[in-house]
Amino acid sequence: MKKPEDTRENLDRCLCKECGLYLGRACSNGPKEEKLYCARTVSECKMGQGVCFCPGCPVHKENNLVGAVFCLKEIEEGSN
Repeated sequence: MKKPEDTRENLDRCLCKECGLYLGRACSNGPKEEKLYCARTVSECKMGQGVCFCPGCPVHKENNLVGAVFCLKEIEEGSN
C-alpha cells in the first residue's frame, strides 16, 4: 500500500474531522490544520475514543487504502 499524495486537494477532501477520535479543536500542541493522516503521520494531538469512517473518505477510496484509524497508526507502505 502506498500513501496518498500530500496535496491541498486531498487535504480539503479529507473527512478526518468527522472521525469520532478527532479532538483537534481541543488540541494545543499539534498543527493548526491536522488532517490527512493517511498521507502524513499520526496525530500529534490526543485522540479520543470512537470510530473512524475512513472507508467513506474519498481519499481512502481513490487510493484503494486498507484499514483505518491512520491518526493513531501511521500507514505502512508495502506491496499490498
